[in-house]
Amino acid sequence: MKHRWPRSLHSQVEAIFHAIRSFRAAKTDSSLGLRSFGSWKVYKYEAHRFVAFLLTMGVITLLDTLSVRNAMAEYLEERLSYYVERKRSRQTMETLLSALGKFEYAVNHYIEQHGLEVHPLETEALRREFYARSRKLLRKSSRVFDTRAYPDPVRLIEAIHDGTFQLQASLQYEGGLRAEGVGAPSNRRVKNPLTGEGLHGIGSDPVTGGAVGIVASVEKGGKETEHYVSVETYRRLERYIQSNGKLESDYFDCVDAINRAAQETGQYAPGRGSHGLKHNFAQERYLECISHGLSHEQALQQTSLETSHFRLRETLTYTRG
Repeated sequence: MKHRWPRSLHSQVEAIFHAIRSFRAAKTDSSLGLRSFGSWKVYKYEAHRFVAFLLTMGVITLLDTLSVRNAMAEYLEERLSYYVERKRSRQTMETLLSALGKFEYAVNHYIEQHGLEVHPLETEALRREFYARSRKLLRKSSRVFDTRAYPDPVRLIEAIHDGTFQLQASLQYEGGLRAEGVGAPSNRRVKNPLTGEGLHGIGSDPVTGGAVGIVASVEKGGKETEHYVSVETYRRLERYIQSNGKLESDYFDCVDAINRAAQETGQYAPGRGSHGLKHNFAQERYLECISHGLSHEQALQQTSLETSHFRLRETLTYTRG
């Protein structure tokens, strides 16, 4: 098939990002593609900002990969200086670097897909350099604590008096589900109850080999993810759904219940909320993977899969601490 390459740099961005779009695909099927619509929008926005800079540098095609790489070095220097001056958080720079990493993959995927005799775009070392510099020059995104995980999540959950909220918190802590995955999306206009369709039975933990309950939820990006919880919690969820038809609650009521329990047990900090339990899961699951012989990368990948993350670096923010 004849290769038709757009003339406009912005049209070229649309072409390369279209080639890696894989919404709702499993990570095992598309480990490097863009599976989240939210990430798709953010990354394309950053890519378009970068090519606007390329135009000022006289670059006319993304297939001139050496010029693109050299221009990226100047662009990142400019961005980092701007973020330091404006006292932006490190997370802002990390989002940009993640977007440019996906931009590199999109360019190289396009080159390979069309069998073009073009040298691949190589920016990983450059991005690593600016990632290290941003850690030294920019403040952390959270001013309150380095980890959102609770010091004693079991005691916290025991202190939640409402059975619905306690069950939701248990699922988040044991299985790494988001609030939307346990039927409490933060957007009140969205309904995402956990029903009998999410009960996938008793199976084996892929890491430990032990018996676990498998709970499937639809969360970020509309993709279904399987989570592993204790058999006891699974049976409790089974009974709850049999009695009530579904697990669902108001997000803000759920968070209020968790915050009250956190205050009662001396673990409250602004911003922890229900998501702190997901941080607890990620940290404990990562260490469990390591203790069962997985390498750092393998443990991070497994934890990423179970927390339904699209980027390993995102999982690192959960496992720190």
